[in-house]
Amino acid sequence: MFSLALYLGIAAVPAFAQTSQDWAKLNATVGGRLFTGIPWAEPCFSSYNGKHVKPDPAQCAFVEQNFFNSHLNRSAFFSAYAVTNFETCMATGAQCELDWTNPTNPLAFRSPNDCKQGSISDYYIDVRSANDVIAALKFSKSTGIKLVVKNTGHDYKGRSSAPGSLGLWTHNMKSLSHNPKFVPDGCSSKTAPQSAVNYAAGSQFQEIYQFAEENKLTLVGGSDQSVGAAGGWHQGGGHSALSPTLGMGADRALQYKIVTPDGVLRTANACQNSDLFWALRGGGGGTFGVVIEITVKASPVQSLQVANINWPVTNTNLRQVMSVYIDNATTLAKQGWGGYLTGNLILINPKLSTKQAQESMQALISLTEKLGGVSNVTQTSTFLGWFNGWVKGTAGTQDNVGLPISMGSRLIPQANHATAKGRAQLLEALLNAFNAAFFSQLCMTTPFAANQPDEVTSINPVWRTSLYHVILSNTWDFNATLAERKAAYAASSKAANFLREITPNSGAYVNEADVHEPNYQFSFWNSKYQRLLQIKNKYDPERVFDCWECVGWKGQNSPQYKCYI
Repeated sequence: MFSLALYLGIAAVPAFAQTSQDWAKLNATVGGRLFTGIPWAEPCFSSYNGKHVKPDPAQCAFVEQNFFNSHLNRSAFFSAYAVTNFETCMATGAQCELDWTNPTNPLAFRSPNDCKQGSISDYYIDVRSANDVIAALKFSKSTGIKLVVKNTGHDYKGRSSAPGSLGLWTHNMKSLSHNPKFVPDGCSSKTAPQSAVNYAAGSQFQEIYQFAEENKLTLVGGSDQSVGAAGGWHQGGGHSALSPTLGMGADRALQYKIVTPDGVLRTANACQNSDLFWALRGGGGGTFGVVIEITVKASPVQSLQVANINWPVTNTNLRQVMSVYIDNATTLAKQGWGGYLTGNLILINPKLSTKQAQESMQALISLTEKLGGVSNVTQTSTFLGWFNGWVKGTAGTQDNVGLPISMGSRLIPQANHATAKGRAQLLEALLNAFNAAFFSQLCMTTPFAANQPDEVTSINPVWRTSLYHVILSNTWDFNATLAERKAAYAASSKAANFLREITPNSGAYVNEADVHEPNYQFSFWNSKYQRLLQIKNKYDPERVFDCWECVGWKGQNSPQYKCYI
């Protein structure tokens, strides 16, 4: 982290319309928390943006140690992104990256390699309050500088980075509190109070789950400990292993505090700014404003049945396991099972007894044991008890971070499972999609049996009639050519096409989708897009916040998108 004052003393001001005095004034306004966006791996290089710099061996060693798959450490730095292609300029190859397969590999950073800025914001504000956001909006309006919002950088669409931008880094806004009798601001005294947790924009799932454990609560959240809950995850809908029984993250939102593009701090809930409240519950992050804090419904602590289904990984075995799973997918979803199929199958259930859970899983247990696997059903007393095993890799595993990822995805409706013919067609499509991907995952995280009303949120209604969400991704090496990067994106699109072809009226999750998603308005929001667009036009008619394939997107010809392929 470099201060603005130091930076202005050693390097030229970027070629914006702004002057050094403009930046210095902004820095003073935000209490000296304006910094330069130095690429995270810069300490390993001897050249930065074409100028000689002195490597920092100690800091370089830290970056090397934490470059790949160090979730919390990577998330703690503004210039580090979970998906590293959005640190770079993919279209030109301008980057400051290590070799994710071997971060100590000197071929990535030794001379004559130059550490280039890529898509990392030239400047960013370490946001600590709504006033910092308001100051940034005034600065943007007077200077024309583009704003982007970033927390942890767990972003598969590149919405939190842009070349030549000013970043709003919300990561250090941390707070958690429990109100057992919460009533949204401005609502009638007749409104029934309910148990709720309020957390600030920078709060991450690991600390949120720990807080829930300490207060004997259950909170719906994602599968990566480092993700900031109030940002893109929540505003995009937010799927969870608990969604089959408790609903999506958006279903459980009770109130937002948000700075809208006009520089006003607003409260959005069912009783005031209700249109904005609806839009924030699924309309996508980084587009309607900057959420400062969120209040969500909290449920009592619940014990969970955990099904750990393992088998020797071969294509033949996978086909057999997938066939049995697909035949039983509707029943399992109705019973409330949620979880993930990657190299193995991990499912959790807060509804069934241990005996019921064992009976429910018996077909999969019998098959996988026959194949040579070890499968079982156990019980854990809290969600955190399971989640910590997930993080450690003893009960499944988090997705990798610290590598470039091109993604495709699809929501798979229950209707595709209704007949034997449909299930056979789906099995072939899934296996073909898996074969076209470097990494694939089935997320049994839809609210199929949660009985949540659809109209109160802006998420795609297809979520409520789907049984699972499929993720398909590819990657490339640090020294990949443009042709190789394009090929990775093409491969992910091809993988998703196998599923698009048999689910023509379905869609994809806005947070985990193909950058080149066909007909993205319908795919992400279906019939709700037009209302979302009206709300966008009301609160942000000048498109102060614009992001790739977001509501009201201006299109790819804007300079901020020049690094996309």
